[in-house]
Amino acid sequence: MDSVPFFAVFLCAFILLKWLKQTSKSTLPLPPGPKGYPIIGNLLQMPSTTPWKTFREWSKLYGDVMFLDLPNQPTIVLNSTEAAFDLLEKRSDIYSDRPVSRMHQLVFWDWNPGFLRYSQHWRNHRREFHQFFNQHEVAKYQPIQLRECRAFLRRALHSPNILDQHVRHIFTAIIMKITYDMDITEMDSGHVLLAQEANLGLSIVTMPGIYWVDHFPFLKHLPKWLPGLQFKKIAEYYRPIVEKMRSQPFDEVLQAMREGKATSSLTSKMINRLQQRSGTTNLNPIDDELARNVTGVAYSAAADTTTSATQSFLIAMSLYPGVQRKAQEELDRVIGPNRLPEFSDYDDLVYIQAIALEALRWMVVLPLSVSHCVIRDDTYRGFLIPKGTTVIANAWSVINSYFP
Repeated sequence: MDSVPFFAVFLCAFILLKWLKQTSKSTLPLPPGPKGYPIIGNLLQMPSTTPWKTFREWSKLYGDVMFLDLPNQPTIVLNSTEAAFDLLEKRSDIYSDRPVSRMHQLVFWDWNPGFLRYSQHWRNHRREFHQFFNQHEVAKYQPIQLRECRAFLRRALHSPNILDQHVRHIFTAIIMKITYDMDITEMDSGHVLLAQEANLGLSIVTMPGIYWVDHFPFLKHLPKWLPGLQFKKIAEYYRPIVEKMRSQPFDEVLQAMREGKATSSLTSKMINRLQQRSGTTNLNPIDDELARNVTGVAYSAAADTTTSATQSFLIAMSLYPGVQRKAQEELDRVIGPNRLPEFSDYDDLVYIQAIALEALRWMVVLPLSVSHCVIRDDTYRGFLIPKGTTVIANAWSVINSYFP
């Protein structure tokens, strides 16, 4: 089919479908929001950088529950604690689904349990993850954390000019040891760089309303040399990196188990448990995918979000030396000059706990959290929230509303 007639047919079908949706819905109004353009709605108005700040400014005009008309992905942004709690907490039974992201699919991030649709498939992932990261289990990982913290301090003293790299190193080393029983001794380890690059790809493709393929899926079938299809080049570059990050360390553990050389790790324990449950010596395709996804998300999340939170803490300490001095005074008083802190000292380091929590508030790691999707039509404050609407909690706006 020639591309021009194909596009014309698609455009007509899209307009008809949009009209049918609008006429078949409840007579209740949608929440207010910025006025858009015909067909493409607010697509051209979506900010390409720091959208959480733009959404907060818009909320001053349209309210804390704001509607964005995005093709094939109508979106509601929640900019207050009240709205977020009322919908995502009190009505979690219908707001726990996830929207489908074509860009996540194209770069192979759709396996991440955080992006899975609300289903038995998701519940299976959550159950397996909880087996190894519940409150009782994580206490077993403290010796690994202490060892890597000591190694981090040595590296930081030796080369403080590359502190950000040391921070990334420590958290990748901790999670790689826990998940795969692999020791990461060098900053330029392939596993450190792999996680860093894969997570960069995720941050690039997760910005709402940036990639038109999320709203016009037919674009993924067009040749990449056409103007405006930069998303194809992005997907082509990042997909093999994400695939390698998810599977390479897992395959190394699996191979070691087959050769009888595997040591105890989260991955080997999970594989053994799934094999025993199915009564086979090999993982079936469903269990293989489950194990790769759960271990992969532990690896990628620790190497990204925890690193970001710690870097925010260090930035805060450099910007506010007075706060840093008070923290040092607490360390001197509680710990003294002859030893390093232990987990048993945690409850006594009250001021340092408060600083850590403030760093999380000050530079929230996920300003727009993770998008939700409403399972059926809902109403809130006299407005209609149609089935399938993407719901975004603007965590940055919520937190900063308490600190103008």
